[in-house]
Amino acid sequence: MMQTNKRNTIAVILAAGKGTRMKSDLPKVLHPLLGKPLIHYVTKAVMDAGVDDIYLIIGYKAELVKNSLGNKYHYVEQKQQLGTGHALMMAAEQLKNFAGDVLVLVGDAPFLTPVVIKNLIDKHQKEGASCTMMTAIIDPPPPYGRIVRDNGGNVVRIVEDRDATEEQKRITEVNTSHYCFRSEDVFPLRGKIENSNDQKEYYLTDIVELLTKNKFPVITIPEDDPDILKGINSQEDLRTSVKKLKNDVINFHMSNGVLFPYPDLVYIETDIKIGKHTIIHPFSYISGKTTIGTSCEIGPFVTIKNAAIGNNCHINNKSVIDEIANDDMQT
Repeated sequence: MMQTNKRNTIAVILAAGKGTRMKSDLPKVLHPLLGKPLIHYVTKAVMDAGVDDIYLIIGYKAELVKNSLGNKYHYVEQKQQLGTGHALMMAAEQLKNFAGDVLVLVGDAPFLTPVVIKNLIDKHQKEGASCTMMTAIIDPPPPYGRIVRDNGGNVVRIVEDRDATEEQKRITEVNTSHYCFRSEDVFPLRGKIENSNDQKEYYLTDIVELLTKNKFPVITIPEDDPDILKGINSQEDLRTSVKKLKNDVINFHMSNGVLFPYPDLVYIETDIKIGKHTIIHPFSYISGKTTIGTSCEIGPFVTIKNAAIGNNCHINNKSVIDEIANDDMQT
């Protein structure tokens, strides 16, 4: 774990939405990505960055989300999904006695890393800002909020793509929806945010504009890796994310001496441990907390879940393993 931050820092993760474009009854943040819910990757990155106090804003099927994720987190229920700004202000009631920094992240960004989160917090605290936003320069820009600056380069506001003028749409600096706020500056704004937009919602972007109008310092930190910023908004997004993450996992094992003759034809989850000189043949399905020793041969057409496989084992075609396999075992 990285070094603890100088100011007390908590995380608020936005996880209340249904995710309409997923076209699923399952809450978006519970959709599985290599065996774990999307939000797991965000909470793990936050904790690995040194922030252990996490508040999850939940709404759609709130009980299912709580039952799925357990009691490791604080839960704040947003019974009406009235926007991201409203979500943060729901947390403000529970956090009214908290003085420190509030990391605000979306729950559907599984490729956020501890380093990126730590950099956001560190810059925020070093500069003494009221708000630090993570932004990205993307040309041509996607349909995200644009960062509007004055002639001196200071942040003025964020304008949503649907509300932007043609000139503003040409701005290539976009909002990533990841922030760090000073609680002492942002929580007093509760009740001052308006919903004067077509959606009648309260936006985090409006909080940013309120801060700038009241001369509070708002700064940005750029992130240039588009994969890190990728959110999941559709089943197609989820499919491409599964492919990317699985490739990352397989590349990690290959760099440590594991052979995958046909890597595209293997399913493997993130917590798997495999020893050197092991061969994983196609159509192997390896999941859970599985460990595989050195110099093994696995598959093809093998299912392994939560198993401990020793060294020099040969797990043959169509085997199903969910227990301990001692050294030199053949199936």
